[in-house]
Amino acid sequence: METSILKDMGIYKDNLIAAFQDSGDICELLFDKQPYTRDDVQNLPYSRIFPYLHADEAQTDATSYICVEVDMPKIPTSTIKEMKICIWACCQKQHMRYSKSGYAGTRADILADMIERRLRESDKFGIGKPQLVSVEHFFPNDKCYGKRMTYTVPAFKTRR
Repeated sequence: METSILKDMGIYKDNLIAAFQDSGDICELLFDKQPYTRDDVQNLPYSRIFPYLHADEAQTDATSYICVEVDMPKIPTSTIKEMKICIWACCQKQHMRYSKSGYAGTRADILADMIERRLRESDKFGIGKPQLVSVEHFFPNDKCYGKRMTYTVPAFKTRR
C-alpha cells in the first residue's frame, strides 16, 4: 500500500473522536444525563461529535456538540509536516448553564476545558504533545455559541 501525506488528517479525526468518546466527563456533558449506555457512546459520531464543522440550525435534540477538523498548513522539510487541529465546542444558548465540580464558566467553557484536559497529555498525535495555540469564541448560528480551540503538532511527513 502506498503511503500518503494526507492520510493523517483522517487518522487524527478518528483519534480525536475516540478520545472524546472515552471521556466520562465529556460524554456526561454531551448527553446531559447520567447514566448513559455504551450504545449511546457508540452513536456519538455524526450525532454529537462531527468530523467536520457542523452548524445545523434544525438540530434540536443536542444541547451540546463537538466538531473537529484537521489541516496541514505547512510542510517545512522533507520529513516533517505541521498538523493543525481545530476543535469547536458548541452549545445551544438556551442551555449554557452547567456546573461540575472542578470546572468553571458556561457549558461551552466547561466543554472546552474538558477537551483541553483530554488532549493536553495525549500521545496519539504526531511528535510530542498537541500545543494549544488559541481559544476564541464563535457563533455557528443564531441559536448556538461556542469555543474554537486550535492546536498544532509536528508529525512525520509519511507513516510507514
